[in-house]
Amino acid sequence: MYYYRSGVGTILVWELSVAEKTSSDWWNFRVDAASGQIIDKDNWTVSCNILGDHEDHIHSNAVVNSFIGPMEEPITSTIANEANVMAPPAASYMVYAMPIENPNYGTRTLVPNPEHLTASPFGWHDINQDDTPEFTDTRGNNVDAYDDDNANNLPDGKYAVSPGGNLIFNFPLNTVYSGGDQSESAAITNLFYWSNIIHDVTYMYGFDEPSGNFQFNNYGNGGLGNDPVNAEAQDGSGTCNANFATPGDGVRPRMQMYVCGSRDGDLDNMVIIHEYGHGISNRLSTLGGAEQMGEGWSDYYGLMLTMELGDSGPDSRGVGTWLIGEGPGGPGIRTWPYSTNFGVNPHTYDDIKTEVAPHGVGSVWAEMLWEMTWELIATHGFDTDFYTGTGGNNIALALVTEGLKLQPSFPGFVDGRDAILAADMAIYGGANQCEIWEAFARRGLGFSANQGSSASKTDGTEAFDLPPTFSDLVEEILLGVNIQVQG
Repeated sequence: MYYYRSGVGTILVWELSVAEKTSSDWWNFRVDAASGQIIDKDNWTVSCNILGDHEDHIHSNAVVNSFIGPMEEPITSTIANEANVMAPPAASYMVYAMPIENPNYGTRTLVPNPEHLTASPFGWHDINQDDTPEFTDTRGNNVDAYDDDNANNLPDGKYAVSPGGNLIFNFPLNTVYSGGDQSESAAITNLFYWSNIIHDVTYMYGFDEPSGNFQFNNYGNGGLGNDPVNAEAQDGSGTCNANFATPGDGVRPRMQMYVCGSRDGDLDNMVIIHEYGHGISNRLSTLGGAEQMGEGWSDYYGLMLTMELGDSGPDSRGVGTWLIGEGPGGPGIRTWPYSTNFGVNPHTYDDIKTEVAPHGVGSVWAEMLWEMTWELIATHGFDTDFYTGTGGNNIALALVTEGLKLQPSFPGFVDGRDAILAADMAIYGGANQCEIWEAFARRGLGFSANQGSSASKTDGTEAFDLPPTFSDLVEEILLGVNIQVQG
């Protein structure tokens, strides 16, 4: 490939991707094609150290070649008329269903046909767009979920041979993990369900085929396909941790979920969403630098997909509480739980100077996004329809996902804020500029805030001011609303 180096120009290089067999690290090297010299390298696995943090954490894209089971060549046929698409075969899953965060917040239920027919028009087990699933186990178009320690255990649904058929994934679960009772099939089913749910929800907000989402068959909608997620449950290569390796479009990513003592990460839905979130942010953006916010986007998606009717902004929301053995309302693994109450979470922009990268820095960004979400909910309300609702939570998801696409490479906090403002102009005609500015300014990322270089987390300046034209902006928005009402 050709590779541009500042001050040198464009040179020919070989790009070599090497997955270590003794760790979860997958390296990507650029090697000078003439001299053989290694120019640079990236570790493309994002490892989320649940019980501690560390510096120099790299977030990029990984090339992953492992897969489970025989897969066909990518299928590129086009869906000509969605109205003619047959309903997928019936399938039910015994899981902690969306929006339950973990076993502390609800019980398992048998959920029938949870797929969204826009995002997964042929169900979760089909890869060639017909009315018969190619897999009756936990494999399909969006994810292959399996146990990494037990001969790649693939729980099989009870496939009925009656017309249309049905799949039932209902397995016993002991929430206390032990070597003698790992409840593998139940844990894998929960991981399969949630990985598909995340795919379907984020599809509706723009993480689709042209944007490089994770699907085997892209149904002729663009992108390269052939890259569903390899989701490894109860992975034995580590403990109290999880990671996600994100390849470029067309190559399969890998999620590894670990056990922490007697707690199985495959039942902590917040952690599952967090890991998958790394795949979203790395496919939609080019991330890097000390100020990059990858961990923040992952926490944010986890918070958003586990919101419940009756929640409020001042509530305390911890991350990873189940995995580390905390009960309901536990503080979680971040410096502060997420909350719009400054007494619970006092984070402002300046805090990234002392927070450890990447998780601490990311948590400041997630708090700002959380503040913005509740500002939008105050205006537009909360909608329990996570797919096509019109509430403030839906608007926030749309803005954050579109903002990932619009921001520059290696963004800092101000870049991320400005991309969300631009997303609001593009999607909603600027109708939410006031709420966005007020939320970010409240947390120190106001109009005069300066991020300095995104390569440094100590050279920024926080500010709590609104744009000088803010009052004019409010009047314009109110005038527009008045015209619509009268019209």
